[in-house]
Amino acid sequence: MQTYLKLVERYALVVLLALLGVTAFFFLQLPKLTTDSNPYLLPDTHPARKTILEMQQDFTGTFDAALIAIHNRNGVFNRQTLDAVYDMTLASRRMLLVNDADRDQLAALRDKYAAQSPEWKSTVDAILADGLSQNDFKLAESLPALAAKLPLEDAERAFVDFFPRRINPIKELAGMAATENMVVRDGVLVVRPPLVGRGAEPEQVRGEVMGNALQVGGAVSADATVALVVVELYVKQEDAEGQLRAYEAFQKIVDDYRGAHPDFAKANDTHIAGVPIFIAEQKKLVDRDMGTLFPLVIGVVMVVLVLFFRRPLGVILPLTNVVLAAIWTLGLMAVNRAPLDLITSVLPVFLITICGADAIHMLSEYYTQRADGHSAREAARRTMRVMVSPVILTTVTTTAGFLFATMTNISSIRSFGIYMAIGLAFAQLIALLLVPAWLSLFGELGWRRAKTAAAAPARARHEWLGQALERLFRGVIRHRAAYGLGFAALLAGAGFMTTRIHVEDAGSSYFMQDNPFRQADEFVNRHVAGTSPGWIEVSTGMPDGMLTVDKVRFIEAIDTFLAAQPNVTYSYSLSKYIKRLNLVMHDMDLAYDRLPQASETVVSVDPETGERTEAVVKGDDIVAQSVLMYENGGGSDLTNVLNRDFSKAVTMFTMNTTRASEYDALLTALNRWLADNTPPGVQVKLGGTPVIWTGVLDEIIQGQLSSALYALLAVATVLMLWLRSVRQGILATLPLAATMVCYYGFMATFGIDLNIGTAIISFLVVGIVDYSVHYLHRIQIAREEGLALDEALLHAVRHGGQSIVFNVAVFSIGFLTLLMSEFTPIVHLGALVALALSISGAMSLFLITLLAPAFLRGRRTPGTAAVSTAA
Repeated sequence: MQTYLKLVERYALVVLLALLGVTAFFFLQLPKLTTDSNPYLLPDTHPARKTILEMQQDFTGTFDAALIAIHNRNGVFNRQTLDAVYDMTLASRRMLLVNDADRDQLAALRDKYAAQSPEWKSTVDAILADGLSQNDFKLAESLPALAAKLPLEDAERAFVDFFPRRINPIKELAGMAATENMVVRDGVLVVRPPLVGRGAEPEQVRGEVMGNALQVGGAVSADATVALVVVELYVKQEDAEGQLRAYEAFQKIVDDYRGAHPDFAKANDTHIAGVPIFIAEQKKLVDRDMGTLFPLVIGVVMVVLVLFFRRPLGVILPLTNVVLAAIWTLGLMAVNRAPLDLITSVLPVFLITICGADAIHMLSEYYTQRADGHSAREAARRTMRVMVSPVILTTVTTTAGFLFATMTNISSIRSFGIYMAIGLAFAQLIALLLVPAWLSLFGELGWRRAKTAAAAPARARHEWLGQALERLFRGVIRHRAAYGLGFAALLAGAGFMTTRIHVEDAGSSYFMQDNPFRQADEFVNRHVAGTSPGWIEVSTGMPDGMLTVDKVRFIEAIDTFLAAQPNVTYSYSLSKYIKRLNLVMHDMDLAYDRLPQASETVVSVDPETGERTEAVVKGDDIVAQSVLMYENGGGSDLTNVLNRDFSKAVTMFTMNTTRASEYDALLTALNRWLADNTPPGVQVKLGGTPVIWTGVLDEIIQGQLSSALYALLAVATVLMLWLRSVRQGILATLPLAATMVCYYGFMATFGIDLNIGTAIISFLVVGIVDYSVHYLHRIQIAREEGLALDEALLHAVRHGGQSIVFNVAVFSIGFLTLLMSEFTPIVHLGALVALALSISGAMSLFLITLLAPAFLRGRRTPGTAAVSTAA
């Protein structure tokens, strides 16, 4: 300790300059910080995401889709609305998500690496030659492979990876102007969309669409008042900027059309929804929160510091500490190319509020030492000797709590835990260097050195708070038995409620009610299709294995099952294609609106002689011929439901909910049904939004149970070893356990879901042992001075309790700034963290005071008087 203090004092200027230099380095990295609003939260190697990514290799129609919903209360089958559907479909097909900035960046990369790869230069030259267009996609697609041989920086490599899909962002379209329909013209099967151009005859389009299972519920609502333009995006989910550009492009398509057609705008409402829009809207919220919450929380913390310390130094050093820690942490994220997502976007708020604890405790002790008459340098030395051990201990335990967050498979929580732990380590390092170096070099700001200043000690300004706490806890000491019974009853009730907590993720319902995306999402879910797609893959493992009646009937059975489930609004499958073809090829005779039988009698009439002939044809042959006829008729949409060698088929379904619990209910029923009905030799895989969010739900539950328990055990172990006492380690840990039980009980009582936002609070609660450690530290000092246990408790409450209350206030008020977010889980996070920290502070003082006789037994120094418990 002495060596450390002497080194810091001797090289104080060097220390401060070093801190400034490191800060400058990380500050310069901040522009490289990226955002990722991918809502799926799980890595692409997780089974819940891996399945759908594998399906995308075999089937079109399995990518995330944006939905443009056109609503006409009098029905969409009018020329005005149909023209809008056609024009918006055509405009979407031509969409580009590259801009001048992309062109300039690509040109800069060409010049930067031209000497190292002539092929790279020539390829980029060819792309840029006539301006950027979708025709450049093939060349652009070769760029990532060429870039792999070049020493690109991380941000440059990400740009090259994203660029091809931005230049050709449309994978597939669906709707009345895109989804193929089958009709017979002059005895020939013709495959084309119902809406083939502007000026189409509305009644003809209605006749082809309504009653067609491939169209109703997907392209148009059952009541014919809503038409959908479905645009599958090829943009990578990690490309948050690309998703946001897509959202803006769709908004421009809609706004431009409505502006150019005022009569259409009066008669029709238009909504934009879908998973890519969800991703884009989340990016907007992340950007907004970063721009507003960071400066807001700094301002709030500054005000609280001013009110408590009322001295420039008491504001400047803690604030400098947290700002530097935040810059270092965010700068390191930029260096490591760790993006800010929906959860890690609140890191600045956590860093600013939590990381200042060390500096606050040290400054509070420093002013106490100054008030006792010590010089600035001596007060600084005494402060460091007293505070280094407890602040290191509290940082170690808090860091352990956050590190256990990394045990989950939810990438956002794992990244949050890692960088919160790093931020806490940075903050402690900065505090242990900044505070003594500053005090040694500059002394105090605004400190009046006259004796009159020492006569008004800093702690006296809050003496009323210490006295109030002493009176309160004197009553606890006098009536330990009664308080113990009351607390046991409270804990039992909270524990019971904890078993009733609801785990949920509500998707679009977490946005504010006036959010345009939420309104659009809810509209689509109420009226047509649904915004939550899922896929069921059926695999035979053999070429042409799906082209049998038995397999197609199994798929039809899946369709029937799905249609009977709550929240399932539409399905799209091979069986519906085969049924439609069977109906069309029999002149729309409703008797043939079915799948082929195992064998069919086919009647043919010779047009010249009128002679009738009959032949028995296998149903399997009819299925295979139907697929061949569809392709010969010009159809290509079968790739949505059949892979290239016909060994696999996929059924798409949509749900009109974004709640993970309702996804889970469907998948539970579906898995049970599949277990009883899947034919031998057939493998079935599930993918899509319901599977992914159910996986997130499972990870939240498992992560909370395992991580919280392991974190609590780790914190208790660290405390026992550091305090060199099993009893004291347990006593310091008990308030954390009690806080968690009360916190979850409160959530269950007031119907607050355990979700991706509130899931991170347990790691914070488990790690925050500042209150217990500093309280025990004060008790230990008082006992070393000869005070009896209860007297030492009251002394510690009187002199250390006000510092604990102040820390709770700083933390809680800082986190309340999250109430300014427009995303409900973040709002809940702010309110619940403030609540949890308040409970933790109260529990630390209360439980240690209540249970001290059982855990802090030991001899009292002879000659001291017992504490009076009189009021």
